[in-house]
Amino acid sequence: MNQVKIGRFIAERRKQQNLTQREFADALGVSDKTVSKWECGNGMPELSSIQPICKILKIDVNELFSGEKLTDADYKKKAEENMMKLIKEAEKMKKNIVGGNVLGCVDNVEMNVCEVHKTNTEFWSTIGSECLGVTALPSWGNFFPSEDKLNLLGDLTDKKVLEIGCGNGRSLKYTADSGAAELWGLDISANQIECTKSFLQDQGINAKLICSSMEDECGLPADYFDVVYSVYGIGWTTDLNKTFKNIYSYLKKGGVFVFGWSHPIHKCVSVEDGRLIFSNSYFNEEWYRADMGDKEIMLSNRMLSTYINALADSGFMIEKLLEEIDREKAMAADSDFGKKALMLPTVFVIRARKL
Repeated sequence: MNQVKIGRFIAERRKQQNLTQREFADALGVSDKTVSKWECGNGMPELSSIQPICKILKIDVNELFSGEKLTDADYKKKAEENMMKLIKEAEKMKKNIVGGNVLGCVDNVEMNVCEVHKTNTEFWSTIGSECLGVTALPSWGNFFPSEDKLNLLGDLTDKKVLEIGCGNGRSLKYTADSGAAELWGLDISANQIECTKSFLQDQGINAKLICSSMEDECGLPADYFDVVYSVYGIGWTTDLNKTFKNIYSYLKKGGVFVFGWSHPIHKCVSVEDGRLIFSNSYFNEEWYRADMGDKEIMLSNRMLSTYINALADSGFMIEKLLEEIDREKAMAADSDFGKKALMLPTVFVIRARKL
């Protein structure tokens, strides 16, 4: 697809309808930045937006993908060309999924640590929580049984705890309410650290917060913590082995590490017409860049065995691997994501211990 041509065509038709970018965006339920991105040729609308765009701009899908108004003579030829282009795009744009969100344009990339950190920090410092929602204890993830039921962290009374990827501080409050004596939080985003600090101060809770990537040496004390945990944080690391070795060093002997992340089978399967369709290889662990709202994210698809082996190589003893489902919540959701959760795990949680 010629994104630049399509973008110019969208802008031209929008202006002919006497719509500003903001008015057009509001009618579609997206941001004006998203519309600007389309019109500049820096991205394509998601499938769910195609029909509404055509209706508002008074064009058909074939004309949208052609980037021009078509005569009857051109129509069939362009339709065939666009169909072939769509098939090629479908091969390139796999349906990678984070949480319950199907990502936009997905391209495999060479992993560059600085670029990954810059991209993901920008995402989390701006729209991360808005796009992915806030997952915080007692929740381990969508349709997964809660910490109140599972008690994976154990008795936190008088314990020293560290959260990797502390986000906005809700999980740290949960551990404080559970009796933890000392709270520490780590996050790559200075904005998230400020959100955590502000939230906890309003709650009258003290915590030591550090802005750093989880892979780096960041001044956290060794052999110090009783519990380290992470809710949807670990998957953002650029170096899983180094991250686990760091966490191992932070824990006291006998200390517990618990983390949850999107289940790797989840990104392989999408729901289409009520059926589960494999759209990605489970074995593909390549790094990719993907559109998420007005920003981009960079992640790697890691197999479950990759997480387990990295834990073992770091010296951890794995005590539990959970692939659970809260069936009542999934059934009540009445959504494709809920139906999918009834058929395969969307989240996994591992509890490990430092020997």
